[in-house]
Amino acid sequence: MPAVAPPPGAITRQTILETLLAFKRTSLLRTAIELRLFDALAGGPYGAARVAETVGAPARAVRVLLTALAAAGLVTEQGAPEHEEFGLVEGAERLLVTTSPEYAGGAAEVAASQQEWESMGALTETVLAGATLLDEDADAGSRDFPYWRAFAVHGTFATRPVTRAVTGALRPWAADRDEIRLLDVGCGHALFGLALAQEFHQARIVGADWGSVLPRARENAEAMGLADRASWIAGDVFTEDLKGPYDLVVLANFLPQYPEEEGTRLLRRLRGVLAPGGRVVAAGFTVGDFGPLPEFGGRMLSLLLLAWTRGGEVPATAGYLRMFRDAGFTEPEVHDTPGLPSRLFVAGAR
Repeated sequence: MPAVAPPPGAITRQTILETLLAFKRTSLLRTAIELRLFDALAGGPYGAARVAETVGAPARAVRVLLTALAAAGLVTEQGAPEHEEFGLVEGAERLLVTTSPEYAGGAAEVAASQQEWESMGALTETVLAGATLLDEDADAGSRDFPYWRAFAVHGTFATRPVTRAVTGALRPWAADRDEIRLLDVGCGHALFGLALAQEFHQARIVGADWGSVLPRARENAEAMGLADRASWIAGDVFTEDLKGPYDLVVLANFLPQYPEEEGTRLLRRLRGVLAPGGRVVAAGFTVGDFGPLPEFGGRMLSLLLLAWTRGGEVPATAGYLRMFRDAGFTEPEVHDTPGLPSRLFVAGAR
């Protein structure tokens, strides 16, 4: 049953102003990441002139940027004007300095990409048109759509929690299987399929996606020591020969890119390459299940899909269930993902 959300707080002049100014905070952080400014501040505090020399930009411009970052709470500032020193706030050395193993700055390429920036800038026109303004050979379904290359490199903060949830949901099914032939559909970075192959040592993965994003998937397979258990299919998963049969097919954050009838058509195609006793798993955001505030990410994804696709939208749980039923699968098991407004749907062929 959908969550009943509490009413939002009253809109005030302050909330209007904070919302309108939010894009400036985003641009500050994205610019600081692109300049590797947090690297330049590691070991500081330092004056603007030293930071400017490190990042290779004029001192005045860097000082203005640093003072703005300080006002946004993204760096520290101490000292009198023109002689300030700037440093890292707590957590920045761990998350925003590129040499840290927990570096998270790459998320800017996905969460605040130039492509998203431009699309949201044209949101009024998109809504009035009722669909994407992009040409069909340049929308999110095209082989060279730049966002998917960035997503393959950087992923999102939700990638690892969702892979853990998928692994946990499948563990009882996988326990007694001597072999798992796994197809990762629209694999991107392939971390979902590779994490499953890492967990289930009897698994071999085939990752399917556009050829432009598969290099990162291959790199991840090498880094995880799974290159000898991974192979790849480059092309459109709606038309390419998917080979098979497979014991397990995974679709992570893939179905929302398409209208429901197209998602059903793809699932029907995947049922055709599923081995007896096999499973198909769809993982992704849902809407209408957790309430408006927790679903911010999923609902913003629907906005992007409005701008980038011809009919894509994040489904409610009922939409996922309908697609599986209409494609000829058993009633899916539904699993929540702890801490995230997303769900897993696990089904076998009827």
